[in-house]
Amino acid sequence: MGFSVALHLFIVIGLWVLYTPLGVDLHWNWVPSLGASFSIRLDGLSMLFSWLICGIGLFVQLYAFHYMKGKPLSGLFHVYLTLFMVAMLGLVLAGNLMLLFVFWELTTVTSYLLIGFNHDQEISRKNALQAMLVTGAGGLALLAGLILLGQMAGTWEIIQIINRGAAFTSDKRFTPALILILIGAFTKSAQVPFHFWLPGAMSAPAPVSAFLHSATMVKAGVYLLARLAPVFSQSDLWFWSLALTGGATAVWTVILTLQQRDLKLMLAYSTNVALGKLVFLLALGTRYAISAALMFTIAHALYKAALFMVIGTVDKATGTRNIDQVAGLGRTLKFSFLAAGLSALSKAGVPPLPGFLSKEYMYKAALQISYVPTILLVFVNALMGAMVLLVVVRPFISKPDAMTVPASSVEKYVFLWIPPLCLGILALLATTIGLHWLNTTLIIPAARAVAPNVWHESLKLWQGLNLPLVLSGASLLFAFFLFKCHTRIKRFIDRTTRMLPAGSQCYDLIVKGIIRSGSVLTSVLQHGRLTGYIFMLFFLMALIFLFNTPALPMPDTVNWQGIRFYEVMLALGLAAAVTTVILSRSRLLAIVSLSVAGFITTLFLMFYNAPDVAKTQLLVETLSVIFLVIIVDRLPKFSEVRPHKFGTQMLNTAIAVTIGAGVFKILYAMNTAHPDTTLIGFFSANSMIAAHGRNIVNVILVDFRAIDTLGEITVVVMAALGASAILLQKKRKNR
Repeated sequence: MGFSVALHLFIVIGLWVLYTPLGVDLHWNWVPSLGASFSIRLDGLSMLFSWLICGIGLFVQLYAFHYMKGKPLSGLFHVYLTLFMVAMLGLVLAGNLMLLFVFWELTTVTSYLLIGFNHDQEISRKNALQAMLVTGAGGLALLAGLILLGQMAGTWEIIQIINRGAAFTSDKRFTPALILILIGAFTKSAQVPFHFWLPGAMSAPAPVSAFLHSATMVKAGVYLLARLAPVFSQSDLWFWSLALTGGATAVWTVILTLQQRDLKLMLAYSTNVALGKLVFLLALGTRYAISAALMFTIAHALYKAALFMVIGTVDKATGTRNIDQVAGLGRTLKFSFLAAGLSALSKAGVPPLPGFLSKEYMYKAALQISYVPTILLVFVNALMGAMVLLVVVRPFISKPDAMTVPASSVEKYVFLWIPPLCLGILALLATTIGLHWLNTTLIIPAARAVAPNVWHESLKLWQGLNLPLVLSGASLLFAFFLFKCHTRIKRFIDRTTRMLPAGSQCYDLIVKGIIRSGSVLTSVLQHGRLTGYIFMLFFLMALIFLFNTPALPMPDTVNWQGIRFYEVMLALGLAAAVTTVILSRSRLLAIVSLSVAGFITTLFLMFYNAPDVAKTQLLVETLSVIFLVIIVDRLPKFSEVRPHKFGTQMLNTAIAVTIGAGVFKILYAMNTAHPDTTLIGFFSANSMIAAHGRNIVNVILVDFRAIDTLGEITVVVMAALGASAILLQKKRKNR
């Protein structure tokens, strides 16, 4: 049932994309207050990616029907795969930045479910979490960048942002927005130094790898860069960031590719190489570079999906993907061998397949710049050609030996070989009889969306004898030479890269460091002592008021004669009481000293004409002393508990002094400021008329702010009930 629903959904969406004309805009208000709308736009670029997502997705679903047959939760697997496709399709069709981000994150979540589908295996769970954390962190950076971009443009609609792109370069938010968006795109498309998560994702079932590596997820970052190229491509930062990152990714990961012995892992690293080349071509931004990037996107999707399916079939037939343990499979897996051959020829760049056409235009674009990118592309393509020979010749053509694992005949399940073979045939037909349709329907409209101000011409399969053709032939010859010397090259790579840290190792160290830092921070902040929490809260508040408020106006002179004798005595008595509280080692003495400080405060209130507040203070202090003495009587003696250290006492003193200074500054600021007297006038005018009370304070508490007073009384009553319950329980235990 799950397969049928998923398959029909793919077909319906595919037909919708097929018969919908370009330039269609569908718009629904989603969150009008935030300017977010559910807007869908279908132009040349989204058409190209929609074709790949739906087309490759259909073949992957067919392949998964037999690949997952008999495995637990196979129906749920098809549902996940369908959700993954819908998320990616929504991403490329989104016409609003916020909607694009929503689908961007949906691809992260659904890929997590697919990569970790074999959740009974620890490696699957670990790699799924790794992929989600890396791409999710990049998604947060992307969100910040999109918000800055939307603020610069004054709109969230992508087409309006592109039309206004020329006016953004002078905005101070332009560079931060560009950097944040690049981080999001680089993490999603597995660029150095975020490349390691993509090979780790190969722990997913083969259908997931075929879909994720060819037409979804990793292509999301490339799509985003292509979509926003009209906005940022005039910036030097854009060019150098994409050129250096894409070039470094292609060169480094192609070296790592030849180091692998797992066939699926070799294909995974080769996806990093392809993504690096795409980013590099988008950096160049010329008409040849854009045409090459779009053609290579199509070619890569076709051959990479087919090759992953073939390797999945090899794994199913032999139970291993080790290149040293499989050989002579061409006789047993004939159709898979044919599909692998067609796909490998396209990947190597052999005419007349799409890989050859994209490689030709890569060299034309590089030659327009300088010899450096040309040499870079020849080197990378030659190493990729050697890898392709390894993937096809070793498993299918080389003679079996004693280490070879026998293969079972699994091609009786037709969907294990029909989808990859169809993709190989489609690749052959695309550039032989379908090139005109490909140019007019996909390549040129997509190129106009990426670079609207550049004139784009149709791609031609044969352009005569020229330097790009010579370079293509040279790269193939170099690839054959590298294939023959593969063993020596691998040993050399192993020796030279042995001391370099792997990306996954750095990731593990970062994750462990975050966990340890969190543990230390938790032990400091969550120590379980209520007094510590109270001190920390008031201490931070006092620091904020001390250092984050403007300087207070101090009086020019002090009227010493105006200071009265009782004020001095009360101040000294208050200081003595507080000092006794801090230094006392007797609980009873500390309570008495604390109550003395409270009673002295009551006298201050009396002398300064606040009898109501003084009466309240007196009652509170009296009750507090009674409660504290009763509680102290139930506590263990000092000999039974650990006494306070001098350092702890001094720390508490420092905290108390800081809190006191902060409160003093607040009160002084209130006294020297010019407050708004609107409420004072209102209460003075209405206390007698409206509430029939002469005491304004009482009227405020009982009438104007009765709900607040009720809440305060409720808190006091609940505290009293709680204290009474504790004391009664202690009393019963003592009996």
